Amino acid sequence: MGKKPVYGEIDGMLTPPSFVPEVMREAMAFKPGPEDVIVTTYPKCGTTWSQQIVGLILRKGKPYLTAEDYFGTLPFLEMTTMEELETLEKPRCIKTHFPFDRLNFSSEAKYIYVARHPADCVVSFFHHTRFFPIYHFTDGSFDDYFELFIKGEVDWNDYFDHLLSWYEHRNEPNILFLTYENMKKDPREACLQIARFLGDDHYKTLVDNDEEILKKVLEYSSLEFMKKTVNEFWRQQFTKVPSEEFQRRNPVMKKYAKLMKQAAEQGHVHKGNFIRKGVVGEGKIQLSENQLQRLKERIHEKTKHSDVMNLWKTDI
Repeated sequence: MGKKPVYGEIDGMLTPPSFVPEVMREAMAFKPGPEDVIVTTYPKCGTTWSQQIVGLILRKGKPYLTAEDYFGTLPFLEMTTMEELETLEKPRCIKTHFPFDRLNFSSEAKYIYVARHPADCVVSFFHHTRFFPIYHFTDGSFDDYFELFIKGEVDWNDYFDHLLSWYEHRNEPNILFLTYENMKKDPREACLQIARFLGDDHYKTLVDNDEEILKKVLEYSSLEFMKKTVNEFWRQQFTKVPSEEFQRRNPVMKKYAKLMKQAAEQGHVHKGNFIRKGVVGEGKIQLSENQLQRLKERIHEKTKHSDVMNLWKTDI
């Protein structure tokens, strides 16, 4: 086996190394209410984009222009203390990467799950891991990462287990199940679909006045806009040691600071951007013929009792 990223492990789940048990367990116990929208995905399957769309709909098209506004209103459940969550104005848009059975599911809240084809997910997750120095994987290879992904030995565990856990509940009335590929094919329809799910008032707001708010949501959730803004927010927040104030407020960031110092001492600096290409089909190009074949075999093994792969219709 080649080089591996550094992971943590909490209650049988592999996590980023900065995560801490008390915050993770509080996150698993957290029960959202009727004014909460939970955006949930396996990592690198459209989480950031979907959360941006939801946030913009809730804010009637007002863009995120600073890191403070962005991270202060779009929390990541596994990294957020309950004290921090309680200070947020409702309605709240909260993201998580938990599989269904790790969440305290609420029939009152709304959940948006986004699925992405595993061939593209693994490529994006590899680059994501190299972005963060704390994984000590900035010099890691795709071949090494692929071996871990296909065995489910990456953070948040197995891709297929995660996907299937939510797919089984896709018809619950308070779950909207989307695919990244369909969102990319028609972003306008994706925004309208999400707005309808959030409620008639949100949908009406988007389409009133010659779709003025919808145009803003589409503009500010576009790949071009997010590359210029959201990428900078993540660079500011996660490619340097967090402030002392942030460390005092959040134990995850306190641990992150320690790990960043250790990574720097060992020569690890961030690689690339948090938001990269956002395309469909990169996996078919990046994966070798052998890797594509092994992924097909893994797909068959994990999904032979489910029709979940019909989400994509086409072969890899």
